[in-house]
Amino acid sequence: MRRRQGAISRTEVSDTLEQHRDDAQEKTDQIEETVYDTETERQVLEGLELSGTAEGGEQVEMDIEQAQDASLSEFEAESGELEQIHAETQEFQEDMHERSDASSADVERVADGVNQLNRDSAKSQLERAKDSIQEDIDFLDDYERRGQEAREESERINEEQRSRIESARGS
Repeated sequence: MRRRQGAISRTEVSDTLEQHRDDAQEKTDQIEETVYDTETERQVLEGLELSGTAEGGEQVEMDIEQAQDASLSEFEAESGELEQIHAETQEFQEDMHERSDASSADVERVADGVNQLNRDSAKSQLERAKDSIQEDIDFLDDYERRGQEAREESERINEEQRSRIESARGS
């Protein structure tokens, strides 16, 4: 039996997408903590009366601004890591698309073979093979779509978080 080199199991496809989703969710949760910290830092700064000395007030403002800068640096680093996860998910999508296209070509080859056969029993077997390939195409297309949806949702959430960071920083 001939087996395509580089073929991937359905379990591996499923596990890969699940890992991408888990990694993106974990990073999004970490980013959310940073966003929350930034918003809290802003609220603290806005809530201060700073009615002590001028020098003391300036130092407090400077310290809080440094905390905000540190949070912004963390946000940028974590967002960069999330973008890497998005890039890996994009590669996964492209791989699923390429595999689906290759399988579509196989469907055409099998269909051509069916048309060349004389015996109904052989045609029936090749029709089953064609159906199996189509099932595989549907599976690959579904996981390509799922990967795209997961990546787009994660990107949307990250943009909302970025907007909240900018708002908290007064940008």
